[in-house]
Amino acid sequence: MSRRNITELSTIEFTGSLGAAFHAYGKQLTGLAERWGTELEIAAVDAEAAMSSMKGHALLFGLDSKVRARRVAKRLKRAQTLAAALAEQGENFHRTYRKHFIPNA
Repeated sequence: MSRRNITELSTIEFTGSLGAAFHAYGKQLTGLAERWGTELEIAAVDAEAAMSSMKGHALLFGLDSKVRARRVAKRLKRAQTLAAALAEQGENFHRTYRKHFIPNA
């Protein structure tokens, strides 16, 4: 398996002014996580719609496939929640650095 870097993050080097580097890293991490969250939200809705259109049991009028579709799509919704948490931590990264290493700022 080939190694693939996340170029938005891997290009930021932690040299020189660490405050500026950490700020840039946190900003890029937040942006990346927000894009992931948006993509996961769209994928969850599309996947649930596609699975819901499948035929289910005839006596249940397809309700069983709708329930199963909701369960499967819930995994993507959980991943979206994780991406939102990642975005929040990206915002907190620079603030925490300043709090612990630059107390007078």
